[in-house]
Amino acid sequence: MPKLTKRTIDAAHPNPDRDVFVWDDELPAYGLRVKPSGSKAFILQTESERSKPPPDHRTVWHHYA
Repeated sequence: MPKLTKRTIDAAHPNPDRDVFVWDDELPAYGLRVKPSGSKAFILQTESERSKPPPDHRTVWHHYA
């Protein structure tokens, strides 16, 4: 897993069939989501006590412009 830098974020490309996730190797549960449309957003993934086993909860923290 790469560290999320400007270079890593700019190099992340969309997949037309699904969301792409790039996770930071220094900050657990912090990553980048790339939508099929190409929009990018920073996300934080947390476990929900009511949803065990997953799905986990992903919160959009900030959209990347």
